[in-house]
Amino acid sequence: MNENIMSIGILGCGRVCDHYIDKILKKDRIKKIFKVIACCDVDYEKSNRIATILNCKSFQDINEFLDNSDMDMILVLTKSGQHYEHAKTCIENNFNVLVEKPLALRVEHANELLKISEEKKKFCCSVFQNRLNPAVVATKEAFQNNRFGKLVSVSVRLRWCRFQDYYDDGWHGTWSQDGGVTNQQAIHHVDALTWICGPVKTVSALSAQRANKLEAEDTLVAALELENGGLATLELTTAARPKDIEASITITGTDGVVEIGGIALNKIQRWDFIDKTEQDENIVDSFSEEVENGYGISHYRQLEKIYHFYLQKKFEDIPFQVGSCLHTLRLIHSIYGSVETGEKVALSKNIYSNKLGK
Repeated sequence: MNENIMSIGILGCGRVCDHYIDKILKKDRIKKIFKVIACCDVDYEKSNRIATILNCKSFQDINEFLDNSDMDMILVLTKSGQHYEHAKTCIENNFNVLVEKPLALRVEHANELLKISEEKKKFCCSVFQNRLNPAVVATKEAFQNNRFGKLVSVSVRLRWCRFQDYYDDGWHGTWSQDGGVTNQQAIHHVDALTWICGPVKTVSALSAQRANKLEAEDTLVAALELENGGLATLELTTAARPKDIEASITITGTDGVVEIGGIALNKIQRWDFIDKTEQDENIVDSFSEEVENGYGISHYRQLEKIYHFYLQKKFEDIPFQVGSCLHTLRLIHSIYGSVETGEKVALSKNIYSNKLGK
């Protein structure tokens, strides 16, 4: 095999896998640097269908799948509640892994993956593709350059639509395998909040089931205090009807305001600073893009970054490894912990949910 092409194995051949194939792996720029050589799913029909599309080997047994030593990286696309178990098995068998969010449902499991990957000298990355959306990249750069002045407030709004059949598949919306809107859908947007504006200090949250029947929540609101003193709010729901409405973040500072909107944090809808630059005139057009759905399209950007650093053997620089994702997982648990206790939760207390992942 061409030494400049990374060989991939896919573990899990369901709904998310279809998105990877249709929107990411079929891109000409990705086909030049990655090749899928094997796929695996306990469902015989699913694995064979994907194998036929990608012209690769098909497996139903994970141990037989892992006998393919030629795989440079394994994409873990199984159910959320299986990510930890499957990522751990792959790393222990000396494979690099890229795991769809969430990396794990439990903080202690994520810490274990970090330890094992360091011991095995393998990378373990989580998919947080929205960090690479042009709108998010431009906003983070503006924040790092202190263009906002003192941070005043941040508003995160996720108003998406999931009908009951989504939760009737046996695992979506369950505490043991998934969680609700906060952990399943909004984890991307909560991550973008802290990726741009910094870590959270405290959180107070309320949740409800407004339109769907599920173990966890389809609606949640929260008030957050960031370590830099800024305040933030979360308004999250999958009970919006009749379709997805928005996924947006508005950042307000003493020197300016930016709103990232669209259906997947894909458009700059407001960019207004006291001290303007020449680049500001074209920022909306230059850093906004069209997407078809809430998945967005930045997965290919993450794959390209992984490829770039892997080829140069700069494994420590590969983005989105476990360490850079831990704060988001801890924050998700603190949000759920606040709901469960009815109290404001300080992240320094390491209070984790008694339900998520159990």
